[in-house]
Amino acid sequence: MLLLNFGALGSAQTFRGAINGIVRDSSDAVVPKAHVVAEAVATGIKHATLTTSNGEFVFQDLPLGKYDVTVTVSGFAVFTADNVKVTAGAIYTLPVRLTLVQTSTTIQVSATAVALDTTTETQTTDVAGASIQDAPLNGRDFTQLMALQPGFGGYPAGGFGSVNGTRGNQVNWQIDGVDNNDLWHNIPAVNQGGVSGIAGIVLPIDAIDEFSVQTQSSPEAGRNPGGVANLVIKSGGNDVHGSAYYYNRNEAFAAAPFFLPAGTPKNEMRNVQWGGSLSFPIIRNRTFFFGAFEKQNFTIGIQGLTTEPSLAYQQAALGVMQFYGVPENPVSSAMLKTLWPSGALQGAAAPNNFFSTDPEYGYSYNGIVKLDHKINDKNTVSFRWFSGEGNQTAPVGSNLKDYYEVAPIHVQNYALVYNSAFSPAFSNQLLLGVNAFNQVFHDSNDSFDTKSLGLYISPSATFRGAPHLVIRGFDETGLTPPAGRNDITGHVTDTLSFVVSKHQYRFGGEYRKAQINEFYHRQALGGFLFDGSQGPWFMDFQNGTGFFQNINTANYDSNILTLADFMAGDVNLSFITIGQQERFVYVNAFSLFFQDAWQLTRKLSVSYGVRYDYFGPLYNDKKDLSIFVPSKGGLVFQGAGIPSLYPADWKNFAPRLGFAYRPRENGNLVVRAGFGIYYDEPNLNPFLANNPVNGGPAGVQSNPAGSNPVSAIEVDNYTIPQNSYIFPATGPTCPTGSGCGN
Repeated sequence: MLLLNFGALGSAQTFRGAINGIVRDSSDAVVPKAHVVAEAVATGIKHATLTTSNGEFVFQDLPLGKYDVTVTVSGFAVFTADNVKVTAGAIYTLPVRLTLVQTSTTIQVSATAVALDTTTETQTTDVAGASIQDAPLNGRDFTQLMALQPGFGGYPAGGFGSVNGTRGNQVNWQIDGVDNNDLWHNIPAVNQGGVSGIAGIVLPIDAIDEFSVQTQSSPEAGRNPGGVANLVIKSGGNDVHGSAYYYNRNEAFAAAPFFLPAGTPKNEMRNVQWGGSLSFPIIRNRTFFFGAFEKQNFTIGIQGLTTEPSLAYQQAALGVMQFYGVPENPVSSAMLKTLWPSGALQGAAAPNNFFSTDPEYGYSYNGIVKLDHKINDKNTVSFRWFSGEGNQTAPVGSNLKDYYEVAPIHVQNYALVYNSAFSPAFSNQLLLGVNAFNQVFHDSNDSFDTKSLGLYISPSATFRGAPHLVIRGFDETGLTPPAGRNDITGHVTDTLSFVVSKHQYRFGGEYRKAQINEFYHRQALGGFLFDGSQGPWFMDFQNGTGFFQNINTANYDSNILTLADFMAGDVNLSFITIGQQERFVYVNAFSLFFQDAWQLTRKLSVSYGVRYDYFGPLYNDKKDLSIFVPSKGGLVFQGAGIPSLYPADWKNFAPRLGFAYRPRENGNLVVRAGFGIYYDEPNLNPFLANNPVNGGPAGVQSNPAGSNPVSAIEVDNYTIPQNSYIFPATGPTCPTGSGCGN
């Protein structure tokens, strides 16, 4: 419940909406102290205020929906406007003109007269629930609605794409005003893409009341410069409502691709989503319930040709090895029999000898519950919980199902919103929220025990699974070592609104604390390259001598030589990352803002103010974060030599100025403009695990630090020993006096 009265309402980051206006009589004079009531059609909850000495009124932070607005004052006929629609982040101006009372009369107007926001500089794009239901969203993924925003460019799935020229991860995503950002990538946590960009979990479309995107001009908006994307969840009402649905996308309903050969079956393309929603009053006009559930299953056929080290290829490689008297390495022989499924080794000794039919597939369970309660005429509270859990399996570089990537995911988002009206001129909104994201990655088959094959990689290689084997020309193994992260963000926002004469002031702040436990164990199982250059056959192949004396090498399949290197156990290059790559870090961020919305004239509204943002550097208390600083002698450690990995910036002041001008008082043209300085909260991925293409340390997590420092070790040009370690258990000795090894 919120009671408030002011005239020129500034743009806001709120996920709710507002109604404002000026009450005038038939002579065009303003009417002070008029009693204005906005009654929610769905719940019967009333919001009341009085007009100011300038005849102005406003209802701030209203829950979305339709409202019946009534204006009463002694000596004038009652004025009513029915079904005034309030949408997320938008403010609608209601023109009110009273006439002297003749008899007991009521003046009633259509809500279509209030379909234009004339007092704010913010550009807002709202997509209502009915339109969302009808939109052709692939996989029923709400993040694709971003493509409807003016100024958007790129592919919208998963929260990527540019808004007004900003980077794809510079949008502040919220659900009911509460943080929905995965700080690792700075993209939405809920509906984030899994293995191949398809949303790992899906918030039910049936639960969405409105999707709103606001460009940012007012000081209240921040964190990212691209805009604020708000998802508003439906609420219950006095009536009982429900829905049930079943969606089935199947290749049987689709036309055959133009280039598909006649008689060839279409690839599987199956997505089944079913669920429903229910809303009802727990206590009429006071307490309301809404809930929704959705289950998704999908299968996508991704047939394709690939090259495997078939038995025929192995025989061809053995023929070369026997010519040179090179024996087959028992470790390589054991790996060929174990790390490749036998069905993939039945093809010819030729490229593209295996046709993979294993599909991509996944599922998710998604549920949401929302409770709204009116405590009294001045206080309301709302609680909302969402949880989604699922799993996806898809290829990431190999057509062998054992090396498809598997990505189980679990996301939860909580919101508590408390609104208070202390007086007609003073109100407050408090938001508390938690956003929890958990996702891990690994090979579909991570049960391989390399020691049982005679391959002893390192005493530190304690994970089970296949090593990353690259035999040039063939499918690779071990593409996804154990990896993942647990990302939790707590979010508190408080906003006070106060009215003095024609000025409406909003001031407040927000605080976010994020903690990330990331464990990207890249190359923890080792990587091995076989390129055909190690055996005695290499130079003869180059010169056309020896085994190749009577062979046209231009037409010879060089895959045989790379496989011969592998079967001989002759490694060109190998590497491993040992040590503890898991890192647990924190990030603090807080913001303060002040703004004034001032209606200078009936046609011109001005909003101005300032915002302050602090985005703290990542940190922890384990002294396992290190960077290289030449002026300090090399490696230095956060908490032992430097206070933080990079300097904190305490000077992020962001002034904002905007206006809305309506050339004709009753016209439909509104000119808006805004100026501001914006700051962006950086995502953590580039700092901790940027995964460079040259195989170097993948960010801070791979720098040597802590009690089990990380080292990247390379061993080249050798033959794989049986039952003997290739790599040591530890890396180089830590520098004397450093925090490494402590």
